[in-house]
Amino acid sequence: MKVTRLFLGAALIGTLGFLQMSCEDSSNDMGPDGGSGSGTLKVSITDSPIDSPEVKGAFVTVTEIKVDGKTFDGFKGPKTVNLLELQNGNSLELGSGNFNAGTFSKITLVLDYEKDASGTAPGCYIQKADNTKQKLQLNGSTQNAIELTAKQFAVQEGKATELVMDFDLRKAIKSETSGSQTTYSFVSYGELQAAIRTVDKPSSSDISGKIDNYNSTTMGDVVVYVYKKGTFNQSTETQGQGESQIKFKNAVTSAKVDGSGNFKAAFLEQGDYEVHCASYSKPTGGFFGLKALLNIQSKNNVDLSSIVLKSDADVSLSISVSTILGL
Repeated sequence: MKVTRLFLGAALIGTLGFLQMSCEDSSNDMGPDGGSGSGTLKVSITDSPIDSPEVKGAFVTVTEIKVDGKTFDGFKGPKTVNLLELQNGNSLELGSGNFNAGTFSKITLVLDYEKDASGTAPGCYIQKADNTKQKLQLNGSTQNAIELTAKQFAVQEGKATELVMDFDLRKAIKSETSGSQTTYSFVSYGELQAAIRTVDKPSSSDISGKIDNYNSTTMGDVVVYVYKKGTFNQSTETQGQGESQIKFKNAVTSAKVDGSGNFKAAFLEQGDYEVHCASYSKPTGGFFGLKALLNIQSKNNVDLSSIVLKSDADVSLSISVSTILGL
């Protein structure tokens, strides 16, 4: 049996935003209905493009969002979302409502693997190009509550806090091929937790750009990977890591280059980043094969190894490819 990674672009289960947040101040124990001492909490979800002609959609059904162990009434479920419709910085609001003022860090999301919002099976699934459905379930487990540890955030009295959950399908879903049969599943619980970022949406920024001399014939399909500055290790990142053998596992996010060379990596926190580009062979049976890294150069005087992102200040890159490197 051959185990391969299905490149599903950066970002998926914002949907997986099970908001189980731990409150630091016991005086905030007022329940999710709010009242005095409450603000507005909004939860959205985003995803990145899928890169396989075999896959038409990636659906998840959310039945409940909890905050600090309590049901978040701002979410009205169940709700079935096609994550692949949320690409290139687009996001979908899952719920909005009053929430206790305080400081929080944990988020939890409840999924239904068996039934979608209309009661039809399955609840989480890959939809193939021929419209057949392949059920998605947590690899090796039936657990449907995904508890995330987010960067600490605050809900302030009388103000709105908006979080976006970026679900990286490339890290969240794996495929297994046996003969002509391909099956899909979520990765392990720990890997799925790591595949979902939680970001303060209003203060986030984007890295977008264009590879000016992009040529799909010579370069294949190209993916742009964004790393925190100084964290990229070629020998490690180009090899499969962990139980599900995830390549580029430590990338913050990734984006596929379109036919004109354009790309967009959205919802990034302020900080210093570096970008790298990888070339993939054209899909055979719906899968990517990593070919090489690309030697890239900036054409607009931006240091690609030290990109400074400030709050709500996007960066645009102009890139050229000089050579195709080995792995």
